[in-house]
Amino acid sequence: WTIAIFISLVGQGIGLFFGAAFDIPLASYFAPISCIPFLLVSGLMLKFDAIPPYLSWITYLSFLHYSFEGSMLSLYGGDRPPLSCSYSYCHFRYPIKFLELFDLNNSSYYLSVLGMMANFFVIRVAGYLVLRFKLRHVR
Repeated sequence: WTIAIFISLVGQGIGLFFGAAFDIPLASYFAPISCIPFLLVSGLMLKFDAIPPYLSWITYLSFLHYSFEGSMLSLYGGDRPPLSCSYSYCHFRYPIKFLELFDLNNSSYYLSVLGMMANFFVIRVAGYLVLRFKLRHVR
């Protein structure tokens, strides 16, 4: 639940930031466009070792990276028991195989929560600063 709540809070913060910075038609255009680079380096589209080194720093800023990592670790981490399977061979019977597939077997859930919390505070402070700037200069 923690990761899901932080995903919604950060998403709401992004909407508030762009809504405060631009008028509504521009904000509804720029908000989704600004999230595309974060989506590409989140680990869902590309494995982390496939991201070029000059772009890998964006993963540490991406709230989608932390949300994907935290969601996967909360679902398949923590020494989960094997999943039920009706076939004789199931490659993904063991939850650790999901984490190995996405290179998340050495990741930390608490670091993901901390990253989401940092993104939450940064986007809220940025939204506050934009509102403060607009109140002082747009009168």
